[in-house]
Amino acid sequence: MKMITDRISAPYFALGLLALAMGIIPLNDALIKLMSSEVSLGQLVALRATMALVILGLVSHSIGAMLALPAKVFWLFFGRGMCLVLAMVLFFASLGALPLANVIAIFFVSPMIITILSVPFLGEKIGFHRLAAVSAGMAGVLFIIRPGGVQFQVETLFVVMSAFSYAAFQIWTRRLKSVGNLAAMIGTQHICYLVVGLGFMVVNMIWPVDHSGNPTVDFLLRAPSMMSTTHLGYLVICSFSVLLLSFASSNAYRSVEASVIAPFEYVAIPLGVVWGILIWDEWPDQIVMIGILLILAGGLYTLYRENVQSVDVITSSPMPAAAAIAQPPEDALPQAGDDRKNHQNNDVS
Repeated sequence: MKMITDRISAPYFALGLLALAMGIIPLNDALIKLMSSEVSLGQLVALRATMALVILGLVSHSIGAMLALPAKVFWLFFGRGMCLVLAMVLFFASLGALPLANVIAIFFVSPMIITILSVPFLGEKIGFHRLAAVSAGMAGVLFIIRPGGVQFQVETLFVVMSAFSYAAFQIWTRRLKSVGNLAAMIGTQHICYLVVGLGFMVVNMIWPVDHSGNPTVDFLLRAPSMMSTTHLGYLVICSFSVLLLSFASSNAYRSVEASVIAPFEYVAIPLGVVWGILIWDEWPDQIVMIGILLILAGGLYTLYRENVQSVDVITSSPMPAAAAIAQPPEDALPQAGDDRKNHQNNDVS
């Protein structure tokens, strides 16, 4: 009975927490967009990373875990974190010129990229049903984007490049599943945010650009400035939301097959629309609603087909927050290897 409970609770926890985080993170994007006309990207990233590291230092042992990492492992984590930072910079740069809903929707080509890359880089198998579920999600994205009805903007390419960088970040996360622990992994990626944010601030102080007529250029190169209390409050919210996503995403990609997780990241699109309604009173039309339903159907169908027991779970026990933060190396979990051997004999749906 315990083994059955363990098998069910671990992937359900990982996928459920990821869905929750992906629903909240569009608020972070919306708040960044609200501040993009007044504050530079580098300043926002550096301050958000500082707040996140302070929070991590108070509620976890991330700082100590990072200091305890061997140099080789630290640089592996650092390289992984820089993939995420590149994705973030390209994503936020596009927010200055494109509507929030468009940016989020276009970005969600990344789960399809992750699913495809999981075959050559992770050796995962993708069956017809899983491809159909992810394809349904992608079809929903196309319904929301309606590419033929929008004039091309170069910032659209930024979002696509962001999606590729994010896919590389998550594939790297999966490959590092047995190295170090989750606390060190999350702490290192916020160190990457801080380093890049400070780098942008130095460049912005030396060569400031503002009122160029291009909102993306202004957002990237505007000189640092004093921030209002409101903006600082926004950053606190952003820090908590991005920490939740950092934990949920890293935990999920260490615990469940990347190609199974992909459709659950689509949750951000419909809930991004919700934040658009709450902040800008933007209501989706019927075509957008069709897209939302397709996206949700793809994610739910994937969970139904996998039926949890056929999901490749890396740990042999549930991953509550406290356990995941202090997760031991994979070689301390011998049962996981036995589970994977049993899974190899199962057909992939």
